[in-house]
Amino acid sequence: MGFSQKALLQDLRDLGLKEGDKVLVHTSLSKVGLVEDGPEGFVHTIVEAVGENGLAVFPTFTGTSEDSALKPPYFDVLETPSWTGKVPEAARKLPNAIRSLHPTHSVAVIGKDAKNLVDGHEFVDTPCDKNSPFGILAETGGKIILVGVCHNSNTTFHTAEEYANCPYHMLDDPAVCTIVDYQRNEKKLPTKLHRWGTNRDFNRLEDVFLEKGVEKVGLVGKATCRILETGPMLDIIVSYLKKDPYYLVVKD
Repeated sequence: MGFSQKALLQDLRDLGLKEGDKVLVHTSLSKVGLVEDGPEGFVHTIVEAVGENGLAVFPTFTGTSEDSALKPPYFDVLETPSWTGKVPEAARKLPNAIRSLHPTHSVAVIGKDAKNLVDGHEFVDTPCDKNSPFGILAETGGKIILVGVCHNSNTTFHTAEEYANCPYHMLDDPAVCTIVDYQRNEKKLPTKLHRWGTNRDFNRLEDVFLEKGVEKVGLVGKATCRILETGPMLDIIVSYLKKDPYYLVVKD
């Protein structure tokens, strides 16, 4: 027997997700267990948890290790699937979701002021910088919830790497990406891309997050779940990276 949306909603409440919250959701639904109405049901549960004045943000990433200036990404906001799992895929297909136009790091957003969060994401200097949805959430009291995944799935670590200008993080040459928007207009934009292949350990700072009180751990269904205050978490990561830009890189 699976978990009802009502039961999962109570788990989220117990963890600290409240009405009015703006939350970025990283999920492994298989760790939760069987969920009423599957991935779409889980999306609806998150949306219900934050309420009509909140925001539910789901990563719908499409970038790959093959992306480069010589092989620029092609992104269709309606058609290009993400590789981030069943929950984000369910979220982006809902009629009340708005997906940002970034060609590698788009997000699908449901809730109050969703359009304001995604507007202009395709024009940011780097994919996760201060003007991206990830940076904006950090600056406006947002939260992150990691459902059945650890910090290695926590995209906002990339925001910290971009704030700190970590030298291993970005490719030198931008790619001229093709973007097809909701009105089916096609445009080409130069976009800076992440450099793949550098092995990092984003779990290194979890004990610090817990000690500082910016992270809480509990259960959602069967899944270990972490909820974090985005701004304070980001400040901690950046402080370490300013001292040592390679702090998160796994040493061979």
